[in-house]
Amino acid sequence: MVCVCAFISVVRGNELEELLKEAQENNPLVLAAKWKVEQSLLSHEELSEFFDPSFFGGLGKAEKARSVPGSSNFTSLTNDSIDAQVGFEVPINPGAYLTLGGAKRILQDPEGYDELYQTMYGVQLRVPLLKDRGFKSLSLKRALAMADYNANVSNLLKVSQVMRRDIEIAYINAYEKLSAYRVTQEATRRFLALYEETQELSRLKVVPDYQIFESKLELQIGRDDEEKARVSFELGLMDLAQTVGIDRRLALAGDQKALLDAGNMYTSLQVVAEEDACMARGAYLEIKNGIQYTEAQMNITNEEMQDRLDLEFGLSAQGEHEKNPFGMEDIITDRRVGYEMALIWKRPIDYRGPRTRIAKYRARVKELNENLRHVRQQIRTEMAEAEMNFQAALKRLKMVREGIEAAKQNLASEQERFRLGENTSADVTAAQKNLTTILQREVTASADLLRAHSNYIYAVGYYQPPTGGKTEK
Repeated sequence: MVCVCAFISVVRGNELEELLKEAQENNPLVLAAKWKVEQSLLSHEELSEFFDPSFFGGLGKAEKARSVPGSSNFTSLTNDSIDAQVGFEVPINPGAYLTLGGAKRILQDPEGYDELYQTMYGVQLRVPLLKDRGFKSLSLKRALAMADYNANVSNLLKVSQVMRRDIEIAYINAYEKLSAYRVTQEATRRFLALYEETQELSRLKVVPDYQIFESKLELQIGRDDEEKARVSFELGLMDLAQTVGIDRRLALAGDQKALLDAGNMYTSLQVVAEEDACMARGAYLEIKNGIQYTEAQMNITNEEMQDRLDLEFGLSAQGEHEKNPFGMEDIITDRRVGYEMALIWKRPIDYRGPRTRIAKYRARVKELNENLRHVRQQIRTEMAEAEMNFQAALKRLKMVREGIEAAKQNLASEQERFRLGENTSADVTAAQKNLTTILQREVTASADLLRAHSNYIYAVGYYQPPTGGKTEK
């Protein structure tokens, strides 16, 4: 794991890694993004209905029936008859349509007869010669569904990356508050020791009695600070649990030294190129997938403007009978078997709707390109800010740690002088406060260092370089 991996080496049980795994299963935003991906998958599968056979049925009566130019299908009624028709149409790869149909007719007043039953069975194959609207639209819709799926996967990546960074920051904050709480506890113990020592020295008449009040005052203030630090730590744990997406109470596995030990393990940042960082960020990829989605919409609209040219072949068998509705005798039919062949061309007359939609999609692509440029600028800024904060935290940590030893030595000398009656308890409490302040600064600098590192690896999209390609700065 790249993110704040120092904690995993100093805290028992890979605590942070377990929290991140738990968040993947419980965080509502992540789960919502996963269900959105599931919807995209189902939408892609939904397109398979194109290959479902279609059924048609018709019942009608006609007198002086005539075929209307511009229409060509098996549902045309026969002149002076009562017609009942059924049929199935099945799309066939790589791009044809097979129709199987039949008709039962009652012919009224045929020449020489009062009534005749007529039966017809037929098969037709339609082959689009230009781009087929059905199959071409299917492939374009699949491209649209794939672009939508990719966009939702990128959104899931974006949500997961934000969640990961938020958990890391909340985790660091919790350890920072734990360390601050321990520092205030140690300060309270020092104030208590001073108060007890002041009481003893006052009894021995080494220091005046009034110095007891000064040390007691600082002790009570220290206890108040300790209680505030404890509450702040508890609130930090609650915030961490909320960020993970769980309701149970959390407890940290490490102690107050975990934060300082983790801060010692980072001295540099991994160098990542801006392009690599962009291609690793879910927010950037989501917009790129959005452009692909819009381009797929544009392709579908372009297809609506294409001409259509179909070649149709038909083969049928027909016969009549006076009494049997399913009879197939040649009574008025001169040929039992017939065929047909037709070439049909069709095209839209006006393109106002498609042209307007294409213009709208082009404007959408321009909008997304500007959003893409904004996200790239944002990533560049996040990387620069995180690097600056990281380097500053390194320098601060070094300076603070040099001051800790001086603060300890100053406190020891002030305590010795106080025992000899050469100064007051106020001088000792001042030295104690200075030590507490410098220790708190060490905690803050260590936490800032880890936060800067977490923000940097988030800015670069948790990019993992190829083996052997790692550089640092």
